[in-house]
Amino acid sequence: MEKQRYHVLIGGVLISMVLFLPGFLSAKASPLKNFDHPRLIETRELLNLTSHPSIRLIDMRTSLLDYLKGHIPNAVYLHFQNLQIPDKGIPDQAPDRICLERLLGDNLSLSNHMWVILYSEKSNPNATFLAWTLDYLGHKKVGILNGGWEKWISEKLPITQEYPSFTPNKFFGKVIRDTLAEKKWVRDRLTAKNVVILDARPPKQYGGEEGEEIRRGHIPGAKNVFWETTLEGEEVKVWKKKEELEKLFAESGVTKDKEIIVHCRTGREASHLYFTLKYVLGFPDVRLYRGSWVEWSADKNMPVKIGMDP
Repeated sequence: MEKQRYHVLIGGVLISMVLFLPGFLSAKASPLKNFDHPRLIETRELLNLTSHPSIRLIDMRTSLLDYLKGHIPNAVYLHFQNLQIPDKGIPDQAPDRICLERLLGDNLSLSNHMWVILYSEKSNPNATFLAWTLDYLGHKKVGILNGGWEKWISEKLPITQEYPSFTPNKFFGKVIRDTLAEKKWVRDRLTAKNVVILDARPPKQYGGEEGEEIRRGHIPGAKNVFWETTLEGEEVKVWKKKEELEKLFAESGVTKDKEIIVHCRTGREASHLYFTLKYVLGFPDVRLYRGSWVEWSADKNMPVKIGMDP
């Protein structure tokens, strides 16, 4: 009798494995080639994967109304300001790990085994802002749609007004400290020879002609590389070729043997440089100063420089 029960139990386990293993494997297997780290993906790569069970597609365009008018099938909407909260009175700072886990798991239905594809309009920094956040939490399965929404519709690829239907998931992050630079950490490296600080803001903000913050100008020694200079095109903006990007950064003294710190006003625009340097060009040591100019300019103890010279 016991032997018969044993055989029934084993048989049940085997049947369960046969039934569920294919789905389990398909959920774990990469839906795209060379997709074990963040990278750019092209529209034709994504075309047949919008309903893939292992992919979470996120629309990061600035306007919710644009999403309501039409979006890539199965894309869920997230505004970039969901990644900006006050901290000790300073606006537009980073939510903590637990808050981000809830946003990603409960609201975006993302789990750790899934791949995330992000897009915005004209390849702007909305998508790279979430990409950096995921990198900060140790999630490497991230793709940015090169050319964004405009490239998708220019190729007359499918769009919909239907919302996807998801159930909450569990997402667990592990903070990766070397993705992040904090204020004191930046201050201590202002004169270090092996460090390059990049400011991704428009030139007039960098030079101090424009800006709404308490103080105008830039961090002394920081070099201005406006984030849009990494892109090419008019209506459809895509990343420049690697050779052009390498030349662009080399002109500011950015080489792979140096430690690179990127910042802007709130960290959003700087995330574009972070993604470009680390995952388009393969620079090994890149950090984002998340507090950026909003935090730095508010601290009267931090030095500020006016003008276009670093």
